[in-house]
Amino acid sequence: MNTIEQIILKSVERLRRKGKLDGVVLSNSIRKDSGIHLADTSEDKLRNYTSKFTNFAYLHGIGHAKDSWHEINGLIRPIVSAGVIELAKMLPYLPIFDKNHLYRAVGIKLGKNTTVAPRVQFDYLHPELIEIGDNCLIGDGAKIWTHNHGIDFFMIGSVKIGDNVMIGSESIIGPSTMGDNVFIGVGSFVYGNIPSGAKVKGREKSSYTK
Repeated sequence: MNTIEQIILKSVERLRRKGKLDGVVLSNSIRKDSGIHLADTSEDKLRNYTSKFTNFAYLHGIGHAKDSWHEINGLIRPIVSAGVIELAKMLPYLPIFDKNHLYRAVGIKLGKNTTVAPRVQFDYLHPELIEIGDNCLIGDGAKIWTHNHGIDFFMIGSVKIGDNVMIGSESIIGPSTMGDNVFIGVGSFVYGNIPSGAKVKGREKSSYTK
């Protein structure tokens, strides 16, 4: 069972316990009509459907973000993750302490010799969906998100970054898969599939919104 699948099943179980499944549709697309209605779906059918999800998933027909984020994602773990991430954001790399240990403690997978500059913002809700390879540099103020909460939907997606990747300061990285030796320019907005050796400046998107 992959991480996306585990998160979906836990989220559905939380919504079921609270009686919030009516009208909620699970899909691998931003199109609501392409998914399954959770209130009418058996446990076996749900598990079979979610087993095909590898990079992202949508829950359509949920409540407003302020009321539903904790019903979907739980309450305690995101709060703990937020505290650890905020602490690590302020710390430089000290001779006696590698702050990457803090990021790994909340589930972020960081490779060898990877540097995360100050003020880098990792996703609070699902940092375990972030994987960064060896010898990478994440520039000051960059943001890496694994979720998007719209007016009536919630989306989660994984971020997988290869080796020797440079992400420029103040860039925004959404759910995406990057190959090795990728260069992301300062202030870029990226989501989707980025091939090895690519240089991205500005905006780059792919099929996950179709």
